This record gives sequence, C-alpha cells and structure tokens, in this order.
Amino acid sequence: MVASSDATLLTQLLLPLTMHFGWTSAATLVNLNGSLASDRSVSVTKLIALGNSSALLATGLGLGLTVSQASPAYGVTLAWALAACANGLTKRVPSKTSEEVKLKKAAAVQKVLCQTGSFLCAAAALYTGFM
Repeated sequence: MVASSDATLLTQLLLPLTMHFGWTSAATLVNLNGSLASDRSVSVTKLIALGNSSALLATGLGLGLTVSQASPAYGVTLAWALAACANGLTKRVPSKTSEEVKLKKAAAVQKVLCQTGSFLCAAAALYTGFM
C-alpha cells in the first residue's frame, strides 16, 4: 500500500509529465499537418485525408491511453487540444477556388471530428477519474 504522502508526490511528478505527453502527442499531429499543407505538391485530397486521419488518431490515442493507463490527465489534455483544433477550423479557409471550396467543406467535417473526439476524450477522463 502506498502512503498518502507517496501518492501525493507521485501525482505531483506524473501530472505535469502526462500533460506534456498529451500536448506533445497533439502537437506532433498538428505539425505533421502543417508541414504537408505547406508543400505545394501535395494534393488537396491528401491534405483532407491527413486532417481527418489526424483527428481520428488523436481521438484514438486519447481514448486508448486514458482508459488503458487510467490517466484522466492525458484524456483531458487531448480533449483540450482537440477542442482548440475544432475552434481553429472555423475561421481559416476562404472559398474562392474549387480547391478552397473542397478545403472549406473538409474543415467543417474535421471540426465535427475534433469536437466529437474532444467530447469522447473528456468522457474517458471522467470515466477513469471516477473508477
């Protein structure tokens, strides 16, 4: 059995590391998307696929690691990051060319994916926090 002070110390050490891991997970996916988006040779279809895949992967990571490791802090961090991504998708793409119209429609889909992922990660965090 872990003494109360040992459990507090463990929490103080692991909480910041867990949150950092969550932000690093999200930032890796965001930076991957950003690097491909800046490459003019990448097709709009590939950008859309990567964006959707990233939202799904972030959700999967958030759910999987939160539940399997009983780590509500990771789930909350991914929920926060996905909510921030969803918010960022509301105001980016003009819709003048046909490619921009495709990207705007894809951004709407990715916003829903990110919002749903945020909700699911938060729910997993609540679930593991009260287990």
